[in-house]
Formats: sequence, structure tokens, C-alpha cells
Amino acid sequence: MAYLSLYRRRRPLNFTDMTGQEHITRTLSNALCNERIAHAYLFCGPRGTGKTTAAKILSKAMNCELYPVAEPCGKCGPCKNIAAGVSIDVIEMDAASNRGIDEIRELRERSRFASGESRYKVYIIDEAHMLTPEACNAFLKTLEEPPQNVVFILATTDPSRLPSTIVSRCQRFDFHLLTVDQIRQHLEHVLVQENWQADSEAVTLIARLADGSLRDALGILEQCSAYGEERIDAGQVRIVTGATMVDTIEGLVKAALDNDLDSGLSIIEQVVFSGRDLNLFMRDLTFVFTRLLLDSGSAKKQTSISVHGFEDIISNFQGKADRRLLLDAVELLHEVSAELRNAHFPQYILEVAFIRLVRLLHGRLKPVSVLHSSAVAGTDTDQEPGEKGLETEAVPYSQAAEPVPAESAEELAETRGSSVVSGGVDKAGAPVVSASEAAETISAEDRTEKLKIAWPQLLQEIKRRQKSTAAWLEPARFVECRGHRVRLTYTNEYTIHQVRIMEDNHRKTVEDVFSAFCGEPMTIKAEIIEGEDEAGNSSEEAEPGSAPAPNSITENTPGPAPKHGSGTASSQQKEEPVKKKSPGAEEAMELFGGKLIDPD
Repeated sequence: MAYLSLYRRRRPLNFTDMTGQEHITRTLSNALCNERIAHAYLFCGPRGTGKTTAAKILSKAMNCELYPVAEPCGKCGPCKNIAAGVSIDVIEMDAASNRGIDEIRELRERSRFASGESRYKVYIIDEAHMLTPEACNAFLKTLEEPPQNVVFILATTDPSRLPSTIVSRCQRFDFHLLTVDQIRQHLEHVLVQENWQADSEAVTLIARLADGSLRDALGILEQCSAYGEERIDAGQVRIVTGATMVDTIEGLVKAALDNDLDSGLSIIEQVVFSGRDLNLFMRDLTFVFTRLLLDSGSAKKQTSISVHGFEDIISNFQGKADRRLLLDAVELLHEVSAELRNAHFPQYILEVAFIRLVRLLHGRLKPVSVLHSSAVAGTDTDQEPGEKGLETEAVPYSQAAEPVPAESAEELAETRGSSVVSGGVDKAGAPVVSASEAAETISAEDRTEKLKIAWPQLLQEIKRRQKSTAAWLEPARFVECRGHRVRLTYTNEYTIHQVRIMEDNHRKTVEDVFSAFCGEPMTIKAEIIEGEDEAGNSSEEAEPGSAPAPNSITENTPGPAPKHGSGTASSQQKEEPVKKKSPGAEEAMELFGGKLIDPD
């Protein structure tokens, strides 16, 4: 006799042998005992949960010589013939390959003939959702009023694709996914029957990898038994199925929490090129980070942790990261899992995802240079490109939003070089503001500086809430914060972005994020500007009579006439306009040793 697969050899022969699905087996057994057999049944549920098995057991029970009975005897002629698949009165039809209207017309004609040797003529239609709409319409009348002693059993994994007219004519039974414990107990029973040896951890791992399908679990067990070892262990199961080793998952989690980019990228490269199942890898990684959200007491109560084999990892890294950051990390991993399904280059997607994960957990960004211009007219203290400026490091959104202890106005003013005295002028003769005015000014400056530092994290938070808003906001430049209003600017080429960001739905999202950061209600104002100086000040908002900033750019603007010895101004001479320099020109000249040549 030809070799039969394990799931076919160990197919249950009666309802009591079926694992799980008690809500279905009990209902069918009671209906058989009371001779209340319906003319049509619809068995719905995921793959490998027992739909076809239940249909065959039901067929044997209703044709058993001991009928009415809750279970088929398995010894009479009809039971044996149906179990062997040679009964002429139980017809199995695959709707995936017989889905047209012609096949349904043939079935309708054959159903009119009486049964040969059995009490009922049973049609088991597997994958019923594959029937065409025309075939379903042709099948409706026969399904609603079939000939006497004819029963239809439809099995499908996707009942939503069946017309409601078909579903309403059947008794519907929904098969559920099996739990890990139910699959593990059945696998242990099969191991005894097959005289195989396996570790408890290996059996549990197979039950987890089966995803609730008992047929998949039996297939994995059979595949591992053929691996060639006398005893099946967890390592062999991971090799056969492509599941990532626990040590690898632990190393990657440690690298992410320790901000170790080198180790993380090395582990990802090892996982990709070792042929591991990347979907299982992302599922395990997501599971670990979700359990890290729980406190130690709740984590110990989660029995599923021991099922996955990650209890040591979770206990070691419990409480090592902020809960808000872990929530964002889980969301990031979930997005990457969906993106990975259709990826042609999974290594790059995983590497970029790990970099984003590290930046999210630690807020580490590349240092940025801040150019300072001198407040003294006529002096040029701008830093040349390439010089090391004031380096700032972005902090996580949660840390940046924490309130900072306020200092007294006098101390803040003193640290900023202001001598606040009780009189009306200071030692230099300049007017002096009061302590309350100084505190308000300093508070506004501090808030502006903190918002500049946290700008990348604010954009990330806005993107997490609404990606379209982040897309319209990304070209904007944060300028300042005055009171409760945040000022943003766009250049002329991004006019549509400025219009869209000020729409109610996008503006409210941005204002909510700024309000959460500052701890009080905030509003935004987005403007279009013609040009900006390097310090970020718009030329349109310069105070009347004030001297232009050292780095401001003026085009075709005449300057004051030079004075001669007589003290009279020459109306014939004018200052040449200051030519606008291209961004990066000085850096290019310094790099290549070039110089600017006047084309005139």
C-alpha cells in the first residue's frame, strides 16, 4: 500500500476523536440522535480545523446501520465504504476545479436519482466559495428544495465570497482555530501512536508554529521526524521550519535597547542570509516587544510567554525602555511586517527598520550645525562651511515634553548677560526691562529653542497620527514661538503645502502635537515668504530703521553715498548690489580650491 501522510493516517473517525470544535460536534451528535438532519450544511473556518473530517463523520453517522446514533459505529458496511472513499452515495466534489455552471447542472441532474446502498445521498462540496456566480444561481433551487434523502454539505474557508442566498439556505457552523494546548495534547497522543520521541519544548514549538491548524501541526511533526534524528528537539524544529533561534531574537532586542547599531545590523544580515523565515522572525520580534510593555507581575501571568520560549528575554529586558516608546516600537514593527510581505530586498527593509527603531527608542540623530551671526555691525563672525558649530542632539519626544524646572528671572537674565537692576537704565545706559518682562522673554526664547531641538520628533509624532499631515508639513521651517503661537514658513514653491496645512483637519493635528509638547494650548501660523537670511529672519519683518543682519541678502538696493573730504555726498556713485551667493558655493570652492569669476 502506498505511503499515506500523517494527517491522513490519523484523521479522526468519530466526533469524540476530533480536537476542539465541541460546539459543533455536540450539536451534530444531538441532531443525529433526534433524527433532525438538515438538507444543507455550511462548514466555515480556517484551514486544517476539521471541516472535511466533520463532513465525513456526519455522512457515516446518518448512513450507519445503527442510525439514529450520535456516533458512527465504523464496523458496518456503509461506515467502512465511506471511510475508504468507495461509497457511491457519498460524493466529494472540489468546487475549485468544478466551479462552472455545467458541473452544477450535472450535479443537479444526478441528485434526482435515488441512493444506491445508503440511507442518504450526500454531496460534500469543498472550497464552495470558488463557485462562479452563475453556478451559485443555478444551484439555488436545488439547494433549497433538494430531492428526498439528499444532503448537501458545503465547506469553505471564505464564507464572505458566497452569496447570501446560498448561506441563508444552509445551517452554518463556524470552526475555530485550535489553541496551542489543544494542538500540543493531540501531538503527544500521535507521538505515542507512531512510537516517536520528541522533547516537550519541540512539541510546544510545533503547536505554536501551526497557527491554530491541526493539519499544519501534523505536517510539521512528520517533516521533523524525517529529519533523521532519533529524538525531535526544538533546534531541529527551528531548522526545518526556518524559525529564528531564541538567542538571535535576544541579541537583536539587546542591540536595539542598548543602541548598538553595529550588532543589530550584523544580526539582521545573519538572519537574512541564513534562510530564516522573515515573517516568523518579525512575528517573534513583535511578540517580545509587546510583552515588554507589561510590568513584571503581568508578564509572569502570561502563560503564552512560556509557550513562545521567550520568558528569559522578557524577564531580562523588562522595564529597560519607556512604555510610550515601546508602543511606537510595536507599531513600527507591525508596519514593517506588512511591508515585508511584498519586498524584493528584505535585508534593506529590515536594516532601515532597525535604524528607525534605534532612533525611536533613543532619539539619536546626526548633529546639526547652527550658524551664529554677530550682532555688531560691520563684523563677520559667520562660521565657514565645514567648521564645527554648536552641536545639538535630539531627545525622544517623551523626554522633550517633560517640564523643565523654572529658575528665577534674575538668574536667567544674569546667565544671558543682562544686568537687571531696579533703575530705569543699566551701567551702559540702555533701558532695562522689569523682572516679569525678562521672565516672559526668556521663557519664549527657551520654548523656541526646545521646539527647534524637538522638531524632528514632532514631525515623527505627527506622521504617526496622520501621514498626510506630515507630508504637507515636512517642507515647512520652524521659525519661532511667540506666546501660544508657533510660526512656520514656506518658500514660494510650497504654496500648496501652506494652504493645505492651514486646513482645519491638518492644522488641528499639528496644534494637538504642539500642545501636548508644551503642556498648554498652542496654535500655528504658516506663511509664505519671499526669502530668508541664514538666521531665519524674514526680510519683510525687519523693524523700520534697523540695520540689516550681517548675513542678510539684498539685491539691487543702493546703499548710502560715500563721503568725500568736503563732507558732500556724491550722487553719481552708488554701492554695487550685493550678489546672492548660491548655497554651498563657498563649501565647493574650499573643497576643490576654486574661486568665483565675475562673468561681466
